[in-house]
This record gives sequence, structure tokens and C-alpha cells, in this order.
Amino acid sequence: MMQLCLICLNFDRLFGDGNRWHVDVRDDLTLEYSLEFESQQLKRSAESGCATCSVVLSGLQLMSRKSFIFEEWQPHRGRFILQADSPLEVEVIDPQKNEPVRIQYYTLTGSKIQDRGPQWAPFGAANDVPSVPSVARCSSIILDWITNCQNHHKACAVERPQLVDLPSRMLDIDPQQNMSVRLIQTQKNITCLPHPFYATLSHCWGTVNVIQTTKETLMQRIRGIDWESLPRTFQDAITIVRALKIRFIWIDSLCIIQDDDQDWKLESARMATIYSNSYVNIAATGASDSRGGCLSPRSLKHVSRTFEIGSFPINPDITTDHAGPTVFVRPSFESIHHRYSTRSTYDTDLPDTKAVPLLSRAWVFQERHLAPRTIHFHPSEMVMECKSRLRCECTGLDKFVTKSRRNSFNLDRNSLDGRLTLDNWCEVVEEFSRLRLTRESDRLPALIGVATVFQASLKCGYLAGLWEHDIARGLLWDVTRYENTLGTVRRHKRSFAPSWSWASMVLETEGSGIIFPAGHDEIFEIDRRFAYVNTDMPVVVMDSNFGTPNKAIWIQGAVVTAISCALCEPVDGENVLILVFEQDVDDAVLITTIGMKLDVTGSTAESPPVEYGTTVYCIIVGSTAESDYISSEQVTYLCTCVLRMSLAIPDSLERIGVLDIREDTGIFQTTPEIALKLT
Repeated sequence: MMQLCLICLNFDRLFGDGNRWHVDVRDDLTLEYSLEFESQQLKRSAESGCATCSVVLSGLQLMSRKSFIFEEWQPHRGRFILQADSPLEVEVIDPQKNEPVRIQYYTLTGSKIQDRGPQWAPFGAANDVPSVPSVARCSSIILDWITNCQNHHKACAVERPQLVDLPSRMLDIDPQQNMSVRLIQTQKNITCLPHPFYATLSHCWGTVNVIQTTKETLMQRIRGIDWESLPRTFQDAITIVRALKIRFIWIDSLCIIQDDDQDWKLESARMATIYSNSYVNIAATGASDSRGGCLSPRSLKHVSRTFEIGSFPINPDITTDHAGPTVFVRPSFESIHHRYSTRSTYDTDLPDTKAVPLLSRAWVFQERHLAPRTIHFHPSEMVMECKSRLRCECTGLDKFVTKSRRNSFNLDRNSLDGRLTLDNWCEVVEEFSRLRLTRESDRLPALIGVATVFQASLKCGYLAGLWEHDIARGLLWDVTRYENTLGTVRRHKRSFAPSWSWASMVLETEGSGIIFPAGHDEIFEIDRRFAYVNTDMPVVVMDSNFGTPNKAIWIQGAVVTAISCALCEPVDGENVLILVFEQDVDDAVLITTIGMKLDVTGSTAESPPVEYGTTVYCIIVGSTAESDYISSEQVTYLCTCVLRMSLAIPDSLERIGVLDIREDTGIFQTTPEIALKLT
């Protein structure tokens, strides 16, 4: 029997005194087992003959010398990390920077290192990731991924689109055109009939002037576009798509007439069709503008430092039998995988956030989620998201079959009931609202494609980002209020969105966003007196006119009035408005004061402050309950939407915030039911 190593415990999670192995449930719902060690302990164990500790020690020394990740000679702490179906990882705390550095130990796919004994099983299989990507290798991997996806994933299979389903314009990138490309109008061009499959490109425009099609240049683009006039991102994407044997690609700046408002409106309304029917979406994930390209040398962002992608073979002489597969060591891709395998794709806390500017852009949200599959050219490796699973070059994401975040927003909604679909819409908006726009007025237009797909399933009216069938939960949206996202929150000009819509908020602070508390509350109930009555705005997504001002909805419910008293001292950096409620009790007047946080944290012409003595209206939308902090008894709260008379539109009200009021205050005991017009 193999002797037990007291440092690595032979990487057997069954060994130990019950306290050595620590188990964490990760955000992607997988289990992570970790075992702590000290560097001196590891060295002594390796010198005493533990083969696996010797491999780990040798790998740390290699990474210290080759990649300068940390100073190996200095005493340090570390953790062995085991996950199911994943190679061993070791996390070291850099003693100089006090930062965790994660390293992966792996063998090449097919090497069957487990045949050498159970202690070698943690050195699992993975693929190499070259430091410089090539078109030939990338296209070969992508073709393999797409073929598998197309043949085995029912949700992802793309049928050959009909002519009527093609984008109005595409770029013909036939390689026989001597490297030039030309814009074609699909309804007038028969060349696309035998080859209707097309690709799309997701990219950041950035602050540079990107090549565009305008009214003046339209005919010039149709005659041909010189290769040298295309920016690097476009050239790389076209080269990759050509290697995939796809003849056409759709790129927004060239396929939409940018100075034609009518064309822009028509094409943006067709985004659902354009991306849903594409064969593959190429994402220049690591490029901040059109000059960045897709095929740059690889690097890995790790907290405060950036490392080149590279793997190193560990000397096989350190093993006891001098034979068998070679173990390689490299920086871990774990933080990259976390971005794709968990709920929030754009997480500002991840170390590579600044390296993936595309993922912070709101327009790209629907491009990724509508396309059957997206190939990300991440700065560290290629990643494929499809509607069924994830793939990546190193194979670390291949184990995620049903847990990819794409799956939670699967837009094939025929199998879901209405409540689940509405729950998913809340999640879509919560993530989408955290993403950035060059023009905040594009907040609703940038979601029109996704909304179109949802409406096909829900079959109800669309109201500026809310749904008629879920108007109660929708009206109770709030702005995230975390310490690290404090900053000015203001409203749009009224022409962009009504005050009752979450899209009316300008969220300029990184990380701020919209949240639907009622959407996460299983015990929330709609008040029996609350009802949606009517609207004067178009309710079909495709007919939405986002520039039409003063559109309203009419709702009905139990309403109580209060008087705004004053703005008290800021709480957590935000203004708190004191509301005074008056109740007639026998021959006396009962005064109740309650503080509320306003939607806006600053004053502008579009969202002036709530002045002293202003009458506000609290309409009960629903109720919830939670345990009292002191008595532990269940307390019912009435969820209200707080309104004031509009300063711009006569005989209508505008939203200023939401407020949960304890039912036992008695404020709503004798409350009239009133119909209100909200703008």
C-alpha cells in the first residue's frame, strides 16, 4: 500500500482528520476542495520522497523562474485545489504583494496519466494554449466546435435561412475577389442564394473613427471596399470567417447606413432576426476598438499583473519510475472560466475586467444572447458560448453542460411557463442594466432584439422595458445601492423613457444597475386592489418609438398621500426623504414619519429635488413579509410605488422611488382606490 503523505494527503479527499480538507461551493455551483500547506512543508515532503509533492514543488520553481509570478525562494503559503474533472491547481500567496497566484498542473489530452496510479489522477488532462494564435489552428478548433454543436445540440442547430430572413445588407467576402470585399443588398443580389449562411461580428467601436457606410458612401461600398481600408478587427474576423468556408459576414458599421435614421431604426429592430439566423458570431472580446484585432499574442491578467501565456514541462526525473506522460505547468485560466460559467458575465471584481472591454458594452449583450453560438477571442484563449454548453481551448470549460450563463437566458422559451419567462426577463434586465453605453438614450433600443424574442413567447404588451402581465413586479424596480457603486444617479430626458420605467435611469457609476426585489421574492403577492388599466404607447416591441415623449400608463389601486418633510442627513452617501403620513384616529391625528431613498441622488433639470411640503402618492402594488429583527415574528410589509405630480405634464404623476411600509403602522387602513396616470 502507498505510504500516506501528510502534506498532500496523496490528493485523496477521504484522508485527513476531518479539518484538513476545506470544501467550497463555487458560484458556478461546483465543489472545490482545498488543502493548505506551507512552502517549507512542501520542500521537506518532496525531499522525503513524495512524488506528487516533488511535481508540485518543481512546477512552482519553474513558474517562479520562467514567468516571474512570485519569488519562490521566499517563505509562502499555498493551497492544493481539486475540482471534479479538472487538473490540479495550486494557489500561492505572493508574500510581497499578498496576492493569490493560481497555477495549473496538467498532462496533454489522451496521455492517461491515471494509469500510473491513483496519486497521479489529479494531474488531469487539458490542451495546450499557444502564446500566439494562428488562423489555421483557430479555424480548425472552431470548425470542430461548431460541427459538434450543430449535430448534437437541438437548441443551437441553425437551419439554412430563407432569403427573406437574411439581413438587408451583408459583406461578400468571397476570397476570389483578390482580398477586397463588397457590400451587397441581399434582396437584389442572387449571389447569396446558394450560400445563405453568414457570420456576424461583435466589436467595440471605441473612440476612433471606424469605417462606416453612409448615404454618400453606399454605392462606393457596393462597388468594393479596399482591404487596406478595413481596420484590423474587421480584417481578422473576415480572415477567420473565410477559413470557416463562410462567404458572408454582417458588420454593423458597414451594413447599416449610419447617417440614415430610418434605416438605422429598421435594422436595429431586426437585430433578433439578424443574430438569431447567423451561423456563428465572432466576438473581438479583447479589443477596445476596431484596431485591436482578434489574433493578438495571448496574455493572462492576474490581479495586479499580466503574464504571457506559456506552459512548461516538469522534469520527468523527479518521478519515481522515470516514465509516463509529462506534467506541464502554466498560469491558471480559472478566473477566465469563472466569467463565462457563472451568472454575471461582466463582473467588475474579476482580474481581467479591463482586458475584456467588449463584455461591458450593452449593445453586445443581445448579440451574444441571440446568436446560436459566439466565439470569443479573449486575450487569453478562445471560448465558445452556445445555447447548450461552453467550450474553450484549454478544455477547462468543457465540463459545463447545463450551467453556462447562456443557458439561464436561453431565448428558446416555448418550453417555459409564463412566470419563469418573466423571472428570466428580470434577470436579463438586471445584468443588461450594468453594462455601459456611449449614448444612454440607447438603453431600450439596445435591448429590442431580446425583447422581440421574449414577446413572441409571452404574447403580451411591452411597456418601455416592462410587460403588461408583470407590471406589478416591474414597477417595483430599484437601483442597486452598494458602497462600491455610490455616485450620482439621474434621469434621462423624458423623451427617452417614462419615469416609471427602469430605462429612465442614467447609471453612470461602474457596477451600478437595476434590481427587481419582487422578482427574487417567492412570497411577494400582488395587492388585490392593484390593476393595470391601459396605455397610450405602442405595445408591440417592433413598433416601439423610443423618441416619443410623454407616453403614459394608467394603473389603479389603494393610494395614500403623504407630505415630504425634509431631506435628512445622507445615509450611505444617498439622500433620504422624510415622508409624513397623517391618520384620523377617533378625535386625534396620528402622525407617522418614514424615510425613503429617492430614485435620483442628484438634482438636474430633468429630475429636480422633491421640495419641502410636496404631496406624494403611495400606491400599494403588493406585499411581502420578513422576520422582525428583535421579536423574530413575521412582519408584513406593503410594497408601494411613490409618486408626485409631474412637473412637466399636466394631470399626471411621475415616479420618485419605492417604499416598503409595515402593515401594522395602520397607514393604509382606510385607503381609497384611485386610478392614476403615470408618465
